[in-house]
Amino acid sequence: MRMNSMCAIMSLTDSSSKDLYPLTRLRPVAALPVAGRYRAIDFQLSSISHAGIDSVGIFIGGSGRSIYDHIRSGSAWGLESKLRGGIFTFSQTYLKQVMGDESFDENNFYVNHKEFLKKSLAKYVVVSGGKIVAKVDLQDVLDFHLANDGDVTLIYKNVPVEKVKNHPYEKVAVLEQDNKLQRLISSLDWNYPDEMVAHSLNMYLLPVKTLLDIIERADKEGIRMDIDRLVGYYLQFFNVNAYEYKGPMENLDSIDAYYRANMNLLDKEHYDEVFHQGQQIITKAKSEAPTYYYESAQVRRSLFATGCTISGVVENSLVFRKVLVAEKAEIRDSIIMQGCKIGEGAVLEYCILDKNVTVEPGVVLKGTKDQLVVVEKNKTVTVEG
Repeated sequence: MRMNSMCAIMSLTDSSSKDLYPLTRLRPVAALPVAGRYRAIDFQLSSISHAGIDSVGIFIGGSGRSIYDHIRSGSAWGLESKLRGGIFTFSQTYLKQVMGDESFDENNFYVNHKEFLKKSLAKYVVVSGGKIVAKVDLQDVLDFHLANDGDVTLIYKNVPVEKVKNHPYEKVAVLEQDNKLQRLISSLDWNYPDEMVAHSLNMYLLPVKTLLDIIERADKEGIRMDIDRLVGYYLQFFNVNAYEYKGPMENLDSIDAYYRANMNLLDKEHYDEVFHQGQQIITKAKSEAPTYYYESAQVRRSLFATGCTISGVVENSLVFRKVLVAEKAEIRDSIIMQGCKIGEGAVLEYCILDKNVTVEPGVVLKGTKDQLVVVEKNKTVTVEG
């Protein structure tokens, strides 16, 4: 076993994925495109890479195709397979449970987790979900864990109450004065006495041995749940310290939250905090031509990725790779993902277009800040409807 080494387990099985339909119909929340050229998972993989972690297990509830296509060998994050380590993916975990796959019977539910942990040869493990976008310094978390007397370290951020209250999938960390965890409770069960609340990032650091002990206990007690939820469930039996994360953070738990997370990046100060301060966010490299703006293009307060062709009006919007905006088209307050084609004279306001959507000439799609128009991947929108 390597001294103070870490591995990581990511559980891409977030319950909130259904609140992001149709964007998450064929992809986990962590695979959602953000900021023009990134995926949400890039933030966690970057934290993992900067901490020198070389072994990552990714458990995916549904299809893993979008994750596989993005991370490939993991070389962008220094996670390509070595004598030990690398990225190991386990997909369709929900389907296998429903179909009665023998690997998910009562004696084998956690077998892949146990095998991954033992083969990693790491002493500590970081366990997380997939919907939190943050820049957590995991080496600093490990240093905090080693400096404090505790079995598990929970990572949290102090946020305004409205970011947690009435959000059914969130957990509140109830802390004692010395930042020891008193209990972890559902956001629906907390009375919110203050303006700020300790929001659990659903991210934990603990010894591999402790996680294996939790799994063994769960096996004996017949507890079957995703590994991040399992750790949260068993925290009540451990001495838990709470590490306060103070950096930028977004919680992708709804369509509105996804929209705001992207639109917030149009604020230069916030964009610089996310991408130009602290740890670099790493993503898969793509060599493409710069975006080309024709003389007819009118652009204001927008963020563009590479490979686009812009002939129309784009205001207060994010435009991903290889998007074509025809002459006299107008896009405002919208997110246009990779490969979309916006026809001549089309008008889009408060829209989210998933990848490879075609909007034919003359089409008008107008949502509002509170009622966004979301178009599913690979669809063609016509004037007739």
